[in-house]
Amino acid sequence: MKTLLPVAARQRLAALWSALCARGLPDLLALAAAGLGVLLLLAGAAFPWFLVPEWSGGAVRGVEPAVSGFFRALVLAAGLAALATPWAPVRWRRLAAGLAVALLLAVLLFPTVLLHTAPDWAARAAWQWHQHDQLTGYSGDIYSSQEVRDASWQQRILVAQTPLQNRVLRPPTWSPVTLEWGRFFEIAEWLGLAPWFSQSLAQGWALAVAGSLLLLLVAVRTRALAEPEFARRFARRSTLVAGLVVALAMLPFFVCGHLLTRARSLAQSGRAAESLAFLERAATWVPAIREDGAWLLQVGLLEAGLQRPTPAAALYRARRLEEDGYAQQAQAGQRAALATSAPHSALRRELVKGLLSGAIEALNSGRIAPAIEELDAVLAADPCNLKANYALQIAAVRLGHLETLEALATRLLQTYRLLNTPTKCAVLSATQEHLAFARMQSGTPQGALASWRAAKRPPR
Repeated sequence: MKTLLPVAARQRLAALWSALCARGLPDLLALAAAGLGVLLLLAGAAFPWFLVPEWSGGAVRGVEPAVSGFFRALVLAAGLAALATPWAPVRWRRLAAGLAVALLLAVLLFPTVLLHTAPDWAARAAWQWHQHDQLTGYSGDIYSSQEVRDASWQQRILVAQTPLQNRVLRPPTWSPVTLEWGRFFEIAEWLGLAPWFSQSLAQGWALAVAGSLLLLLVAVRTRALAEPEFARRFARRSTLVAGLVVALAMLPFFVCGHLLTRARSLAQSGRAAESLAFLERAATWVPAIREDGAWLLQVGLLEAGLQRPTPAAALYRARRLEEDGYAQQAQAGQRAALATSAPHSALRRELVKGLLSGAIEALNSGRIAPAIEELDAVLAADPCNLKANYALQIAAVRLGHLETLEALATRLLQTYRLLNTPTKCAVLSATQEHLAFARMQSGTPQGALASWRAAKRPPR
């Protein structure tokens, strides 16, 4: 077979192949691993790392924080530097293993840096996770409606009315002295390794981790061949550095826990102003606790006691009205405050939480019209709210509103495409069942059959 390559080019390729074969299989595998590591790093820089759903232009799209762009630029620079390694001076090549472990540590610390530098983005992801968890949990909507969802056009379904969580992590209440084995899950949350992170994780981060690890293995092997004792020495130093980094990452949480304990004791002794000051100091160390609904209500309680006209104090008063049996007044106050609350803020999520609770109560008691009005207000303020979307689907099925249901199903599908969790198939399957019921009511049996078939294999 004739080739299109010139004779000189073929000779160069043959010489290169002979040189590669002369190096032996281990060297060839190391070279292939290095090349693959560089490709994975460049791919990690090209793909997003962390995506949160956002309603824009009549559709749901994925957006990522600025810190994700910084890490992608870092990985891109590392990939380009790895390509230039063969032409670098020997003294730089000797540092390759140390730079590779630094790169791997930096990439692995991405969730921790995200939690501290972009807590509002972490809170948005956690908010989505808690909604999905309430839909698919043991006492959630999908599980609790198994026996009655196929009967009476969804008239017998009661939407789950358990409190919706609004937090990123558990505020620390202990110190290293009282370390317990069961606390390691909390430590993982402190480092950002929580369900909300894995659910919103995109492919870029995993590619960057794999590429960094491959480059580290190749760099250590290359150096160890020249210095037999290098691998052992390098492992000790790397373990020490990694342990120091983790300890420094945990330090702010222990300081925050001490300040929160002090704030609690001051509040119990009636010193509200001083307690507020300690709460603010705690949030300075761990900004993510500002996104906690319980923290916001605690601030509101103290500010209400000091007669301060703040949004947190107004929220606390509304919750007290609701607890005292004045649900309508509380709902009206929260709906009025919703218009002036900042998008994606902890205050807006708490207001949405209160309105959603009232809407679900109305829906479960058969008052469909006011329930739809409240649910529409929730979706206007929080367009990607999974719980409100599901509840509004139930109302649309009962009334036979096919167009509304189709729009809700499209929005839910677009939102779930950005969430990495296998249990989303249960919610998507239930949505297709709702479409099948509504299409049967509207007299389109072919469309109903297509929806039933889609319910058996919901799109991911």
